[in-house]
Amino acid sequence: MTSSEALPVLHGANISPYVRKVRVALAYKGIEYSNTQQSPFNAPEEFVEKSPLSKIPCWEEGELILPDSSVILSYLEYRYPDPPLLPAVAGPRARALWLEEYADTKVGETVAGVFFQRVIMPTAFKQETDEQLVRHLLDSALPKVFDYLTDCLGGEEFMVSGKFSIADIAIASAFVNFALAGETVDTDRWPELASYIQRVHAQPCYAPIVKADLEGEFARFRPKDSHNA
Repeated sequence: MTSSEALPVLHGANISPYVRKVRVALAYKGIEYSNTQQSPFNAPEEFVEKSPLSKIPCWEEGELILPDSSVILSYLEYRYPDPPLLPAVAGPRARALWLEEYADTKVGETVAGVFFQRVIMPTAFKQETDEQLVRHLLDSALPKVFDYLTDCLGGEEFMVSGKFSIADIAIASAFVNFALAGETVDTDRWPELASYIQRVHAQPCYAPIVKADLEGEFARFRPKDSHNA
């Protein structure tokens, strides 16, 4: 990119696990970009024109606009293939994409869902936390997710073929929000998963982003004493 070319823009609040997923991938690939802190809630019409679903993140690169994290990463992987975030072999590649989808849906709904209820509901919506829903997430929904992720890991270092991939970036992202909600993975019940999350967050492309987000504007909402879930 020449000095006369504008940097691509990542629209989206850093606290979002989906925005974080893209930020980590960009760091891993060493791609320069600029960032706007755009909330998906009550977004201005200018942003909705870029992201019709009013969701974040949204990637803007000249006339190219991509309003979805998975689409953004697919584009980045195609345009900047080295270092890769997807396996070259068809089967493992498909598995990595499935785990990214699982992270974006089920992990987001449950792991990040605790943060949404405890922090976003009272701050962004001025509504009380649904404590019954939080208890359901912690006591019923999350154990099933944690069991599944543990099975998928299968004692390996990373989720797919023992190598760092988009699956790991996507899965670990919501656990930053989980920590900000005052929760951690129970190391007695899910020791492999707890170690895995720590290992992914310690990757050179991930660690600075985790640190910044844990110390950012939402840090003041983080309980001093974390709980195991």
